[in-house]
Amino acid sequence: MRVAAGVILIIAAVLNLLASLGYLAGGAATTGVANMAESGYVQGQELTAEQRAELEEIQNEVGGSGIGLMAFGVFLLVSVGILIAGAVFLFQDKKPQFIMVAGAMAILAEVIGILITNFGVTNILGLVGGVLAIIAAKSMGGAPAPAE
Repeated sequence: MRVAAGVILIIAAVLNLLASLGYLAGGAATTGVANMAESGYVQGQELTAEQRAELEEIQNEVGGSGIGLMAFGVFLLVSVGILIAGAVFLFQDKKPQFIMVAGAMAILAEVIGILITNFGVTNILGLVGGVLAIIAAKSMGGAPAPAE
């Protein structure tokens, strides 16, 4: 089970890396749209009333500032390293406390992602990987890992 949990955590880490790039880009774009709407100028030209109305509509749809999206993107980026380290410790049968933190972080990242967007197939990998990692960490007794 440790090997399966480690492999799933690595796959979840790769998916979190891709998602973090998307959230960072989306947050930056949202912040840019919000700044354009506030300033009233795009590339030195004043916006027309129609363009301002369109930007305000977009801003209302995405919730104004993209700082929240960018913060979640940074959280996912940090989780990538922790998940990979947790997977390595699973393979080595070491540091069960760190593995439990990595498993909890995988679950937390998926839950926040579900709340921001919606539930998808990729969320299952992070949730299953996190649960398996916690179960495997709890079952570690300090005995050497069996040769597989």
